[in-house]
Amino acid sequence: MNPYWWQVVTLHRDIREGRFDESVFAADLGDVARGKGPDDYRDASLFIKKTYLTKGLENLIINVAKRLNGEQGDAVIQLQTPFGGGKTHALLTLYHVIKNRDKIKDIETIKQLKISIPEAKVAVFVGTHADPIHGKTPWGEIAEQLGCYDIIEEHDKKRVAPGKDRINEMLSRAGPTLILMDEILEYIVKANKVEKTEKTTHGQTLAFIQELTESIAATKNSVLVLSLPTSALEQYDESAEKALTQLQKISGRVETIYTPVEGTEIYEIIRKRLFEDLGDKRIHRKIADWYFNLYQKLGNDVPPDVREITYREKIEKAYPFHPELIDTLYERWGSIPTFQRTRGILRLLAEVTADAYKKRTTSSLIHSADVNLFNTSIRREFIKHIGNEYDSIIAADIAGENSKAPQIDKNMGSEYEKYHIAIGLATSIFINSFSGGEKKGITLPRLRVAILRESIPSTIVGDAVKKLEEELWYLHVEGNLYAFKNQPNLNRVIVDKEETISDDMITTTIKNYLSHMTTGDIDTYLWPTETGDIPDTKKIKIAILSPEYQYPNKKTTEFTANLIMKTGSSFRVYKNTLFVIALDTNEYTSLRKTVKNYLALQEINKSTSLINTLTKETLDELKTKLKNVQNDIPFKILSCYRHLASLEEQKIKWYDLGIPTVEREYSICTRVKEYLRDKEKILSQVSPRYIMEKTLAHTEEEKTIQDIYEMFMKTPGLPLLENIDVLTKSITIGIKNGIFGIKIGENVYFNEDVESIPPDALIVKKEIAEKIKTEKQPTEPPVIEPTTTITMPPTKETRETKLPKNIYFKAKIPWDKLSSIISGVIRPLKDRGSEPEITIEVKASSPDGFDRTTIDNKVKETLQQ
Repeated sequence: MNPYWWQVVTLHRDIREGRFDESVFAADLGDVARGKGPDDYRDASLFIKKTYLTKGLENLIINVAKRLNGEQGDAVIQLQTPFGGGKTHALLTLYHVIKNRDKIKDIETIKQLKISIPEAKVAVFVGTHADPIHGKTPWGEIAEQLGCYDIIEEHDKKRVAPGKDRINEMLSRAGPTLILMDEILEYIVKANKVEKTEKTTHGQTLAFIQELTESIAATKNSVLVLSLPTSALEQYDESAEKALTQLQKISGRVETIYTPVEGTEIYEIIRKRLFEDLGDKRIHRKIADWYFNLYQKLGNDVPPDVREITYREKIEKAYPFHPELIDTLYERWGSIPTFQRTRGILRLLAEVTADAYKKRTTSSLIHSADVNLFNTSIRREFIKHIGNEYDSIIAADIAGENSKAPQIDKNMGSEYEKYHIAIGLATSIFINSFSGGEKKGITLPRLRVAILRESIPSTIVGDAVKKLEEELWYLHVEGNLYAFKNQPNLNRVIVDKEETISDDMITTTIKNYLSHMTTGDIDTYLWPTETGDIPDTKKIKIAILSPEYQYPNKKTTEFTANLIMKTGSSFRVYKNTLFVIALDTNEYTSLRKTVKNYLALQEINKSTSLINTLTKETLDELKTKLKNVQNDIPFKILSCYRHLASLEEQKIKWYDLGIPTVEREYSICTRVKEYLRDKEKILSQVSPRYIMEKTLAHTEEEKTIQDIYEMFMKTPGLPLLENIDVLTKSITIGIKNGIFGIKIGENVYFNEDVESIPPDALIVKKEIAEKIKTEKQPTEPPVIEPTTTITMPPTKETRETKLPKNIYFKAKIPWDKLSSIISGVIRPLKDRGSEPEITIEVKASSPDGFDRTTIDNKVKETLQQ
């Protein structure tokens, strides 16, 4: 188990004790030159000790020192970085190294430069401090600090730039000179406005800088260092951009551009400013190894760059921060015009670190997922650069009293809630959603990097992100990028549209779906309101109750009992054939929500005005959601209608059908019938002894087949038979095995095969059948031909006195004699009475098997015709 970051490092005391002051990161060269500002900047020794000398800073110090010593070096140096990129800090470093050389020469980082720091004068001009109306001009300010104001005084008072002669005279008298100019563009913008108003000569400051750069370049021991932004449009306007272009042209022939901070140097700058002690480097290495091995195991689930060996080194250099957090702030937020790159990151990470230290976050590194947007100070650091509207977006989706991300964490269970998976992912997405350039949003692989640590399984990230997609209102997914935007996503549009969906619309839709889900061989009656709505028939029936009747509920049970017991004003005879199905109260809530969502999606899909406001990705998402929810409704309905009731022993008994199987036929009839079969409430076969036990009372000697069949339909508690054939098949077996006999007409059959049993045949108890068989053998059916048997009702009288009225026979006929049967059997019988009822039994076999064309397209189709 790796130690937590706060167990290894030591924060600066003011951060540790909660006395953090933002001003310590507000470097101001003008304040320091006037002996003002925080000790961290004003005290030369303290400032240099807290400053990480980047490669750019080292080169800058060495160049300036050499030039001031009269050695070869750049005379005019331009520090050109984006806003907040460390320019002022670089100027402050030069100021202290030259101005306070005796105080800093023995500091280890300065000694390592192995340079001779010369004695030289330093002049500072800061555009944000200068007053273009009442204050000194840049040339007047510089001359005064160099002790040469008398040379420039007239030009200063008249606010006209001096020529080269005056500047050369000033530099000659001053000797080795370092001139530092910060925020010069700010002054030029203000000065130009004043010059236009006062109708004085335009561009005096630009003229002065041009003369100054040329004069400095002509000396051997003077240096001019000025800072310029990369673009004026980020802070000002087009006129400022033109001024910047002019300024760059003026100094372009002699300038050298230095970049104070490059690559991973920002990591060291941040660590130097925020921590007193970074702890054991071996622990840094161990933790870097752990993360590197994790990313190797995850393979393509994380971006390729984090699996490279160089990334392990980045983790070490950034410790205790994860590189992804600093990189995102520096590269993305640093490109936003108002976000001061180095200073802004320091201020923000100081807040983040102080908060994480106070909470004692359980992680080895500080990830972007650990940024606490519930903290108003941290949230404000982001909001002020992107707009106040995002405050409500954070409150709605990420970090608010009723925001959605915490609720998702809660629903994921206590095991993961403590890690704040959903909050962390949403926070990482938010931080990656903004940039001054085009790069906005974050991919799922990079989200894994932003949140994964010990104790968090990688498999949970995909599920959590999916939940964020489904529930957050301002999270947008375009292509493979997740990002927050200040316009609601499809989820919010759906919620708004759902408010227009009425209860009647939901109920009608459910009923329409149900009407298509009642196909099958069971009669269904949808949402009956009274007992007369369901007829008293012998067929198996299902009454599907309306949402008014939910289970469990006393009202529902009473209504169900009435339906089964009565039909209109009469008592129901075939009580055992009626089943009632009611919906589950809890599942119905979910069903209504799904149907409401479906109707809202339909409304959106039909609204041209809404469709025109959606992106292609959102339209695709709309179609996918609509398709998915359409497919989901039948499953939800089956899940809802799960309580089945029947009458047993004069009481209503409820059965729970459970959750249906996915990807099965969505038919209530099929579902109920399969359940009744599984529970043996519907039988496809029944034993002969069961028939005797359940349908013949001790006092009864015989009962018709039809009466027995109807007993199964009338008697609550008895199973239902699928059809009468189930009964006759069982009776045939019972006769053959001597369990009971059967009486057909005057003949009794017992312990023998019976080919055909009419519905009016009588089941006779075993002892009665045995007695009759002993007294008199039944008449044998006459034989027509060796393979044909005809069975006719036995008669006590001769053929001459009484003719048989019914004939039953089964004959095995050669296939090529079928025409003879028509002419010799069917027609003579037809001529003597009504049309005969013909049942045909065909048995066929083939060594090679019958092809489907023969069976389906010829035989079956002919029989169906």
